[in-house]
Amino acid sequence: MIGKWLHRLLRRCSHSIAPTATAARPAEVSSQDTRAPSDGPLALLQPFQIRPMNSGDLGELLGVFRQAIQVSAAAQYNQQQRDAWSRAQSHESLISALSEGEAVVAEWDNVLVGFAHRINDYINMVFVHPNAGREGIATLLYQRLEDGARMEGMTELTAHVSLTAHGFFHFMGFTSEGQEEAERNGVSLARYPMRKPLI
Repeated sequence: MIGKWLHRLLRRCSHSIAPTATAARPAEVSSQDTRAPSDGPLALLQPFQIRPMNSGDLGELLGVFRQAIQVSAAAQYNQQQRDAWSRAQSHESLISALSEGEAVVAEWDNVLVGFAHRINDYINMVFVHPNAGREGIATLLYQRLEDGARMEGMTELTAHVSLTAHGFFHFMGFTSEGQEEAERNGVSLARYPMRKPLI
């Protein structure tokens, strides 16, 4: 495990895998900002930051959402399905959806690479840019939402999960309740209703 982590660390020193399709915005500084400087030695030990979403993140979220669907879901959904799914959210509708509940984002080298959203006991979204996949970011995003749900006294979590994310949610302790079809822009997509007890 340590060897694998060191390999990733050395690989990261030689080239960044942060998304190039999404422009980095300047780092925001506030009284609650406890990030290590990006050029300091601790930056290599803290490659990403999970934090609450703020209004400055909204311009990047739609790109992460659409890239995650078009690239990461290509093995499970055909092009027509991915197009319908990715176009189901506009910039305005995504902002509206995220205005309720808890939304968190992941940054890598000051680039937004993922986000997740929960409304009460419902996990509404977990998306990670494909260039930052398989680095544990989705797990950290999800765990932040679960922690928030526990602090609010929720006794279970529910989600409607894509074929692509089914294995991840199962790994996080969710149980499938069968398969169903959802419609996006007149196109049918298979998904799983899933549930996880928190007590």
